[in-house]
Amino acid sequence: MRIAYFDCFSGASGNMILGALCDAGLPLDALERELRKLPVSGFSLRQTRVDKRGLSALHLYVEVPGEDGRLAAHQAHGERHHHHEGLAHRTLSDILAILRAAHLPAEIEAAAEKIYRRLAAAEARVHGKTPDEIAFHEVGQIDAMVDITGAAIALHLLGVDKVYCSALPCGTGRITSAHGEGPSPAPATMELLRDAPTYALDVNGEFVTPTGAAILSSIASFESRPPMTVRAIGYGAGTSDFPFPNVLRVMLGDTLPASPADGASSAEHVVQLETNIDDMNPQLYEHVSQRLVSSGALDVWTQAVMMKKGRPGIVLACLAPRERATAVAAVMLAETTSIGVREWEVRRTTLPRRMATIETTFGPVQVKIVEGPGGRRVRPEYEDLRRIADRAGKTLAEVMTRVEREVAESVDGG
Repeated sequence: MRIAYFDCFSGASGNMILGALCDAGLPLDALERELRKLPVSGFSLRQTRVDKRGLSALHLYVEVPGEDGRLAAHQAHGERHHHHEGLAHRTLSDILAILRAAHLPAEIEAAAEKIYRRLAAAEARVHGKTPDEIAFHEVGQIDAMVDITGAAIALHLLGVDKVYCSALPCGTGRITSAHGEGPSPAPATMELLRDAPTYALDVNGEFVTPTGAAILSSIASFESRPPMTVRAIGYGAGTSDFPFPNVLRVMLGDTLPASPADGASSAEHVVQLETNIDDMNPQLYEHVSQRLVSSGALDVWTQAVMMKKGRPGIVLACLAPRERATAVAAVMLAETTSIGVREWEVRRTTLPRRMATIETTFGPVQVKIVEGPGGRRVRPEYEDLRRIADRAGKTLAEVMTRVEREVAESVDGG
């Protein structure tokens, strides 16, 4: 499967996404040929190679004379000053009519429509209106239409089947838009990133624009880069300069094939939940762990940490299937003194394993058999060994050594 991974260490905007995809191998003329099907006119594409703190990147300009007074229509990252006085602001229905009139391939039209519908829903929440009532300002202009439709076209032409994206940085300060001066990130941007992983950078600037947020939050899965063979890498440049390269990196490639049947691993996406605790009776942790497992947790662990004001504390963490994450978080909050739980999606790779019952000199014992790349591993269940030691009046270490030897001989011989 062909995948694209967007590494947004310096944020993302519409033209940075297009620049990165063109730098990764998409011919600009092929992109422009498809964009010309849109029933709008007066725009042109221009790309130039720039240096960003030692990184060579492609800066892609969408020039629309008369619609925006200067090229700063694409000055994502710190200087977004748009002036559209006297221009008609398009509604969602206007945008969708333009998309459908272009008669683009169904996959492209569906992706672009999904982006704009998500954008309209975010703007509606910010302004207290319905999506159909929203009049797009910056993102309704031709340059933003080119960015959004162009992203859908570029991924289609590059044969990308699935898109992944890293967590997104958010800057500080104020930005100016058609609505006047506001905070960074823009309110619509934060709505678009409501369910996406973000983190704060103490740098004055707009790192993620509404257009960039709309594109990535609509088409990408936010998670770590999956195992892949990288075939192409592209860098799309932003306009502003920061203490680090203001570029967006995209990696195109193919997912890795499954391992051989023996010891083949499988990957799944689960949710990791954590909370910091510094005021709970330590005797409760065993009970809490059991309750978390009962509620659906796949694994539970604790870690000693030093918290603020020099207090020793415990990080209580667990993994849970997506569908059980809410229930597990509820148990964490109900059974501990915590007042908040962090959670994020992670990728877990596991080896094939199965349970079996093996006869030993102490009686039947449950064992876990794992098929790994280095061979088969067999482990007796701890609780069974503890019960045997109690019943036989022997030390746990003695029972463990003897049972492990008998189990290994039985499995290898069978």
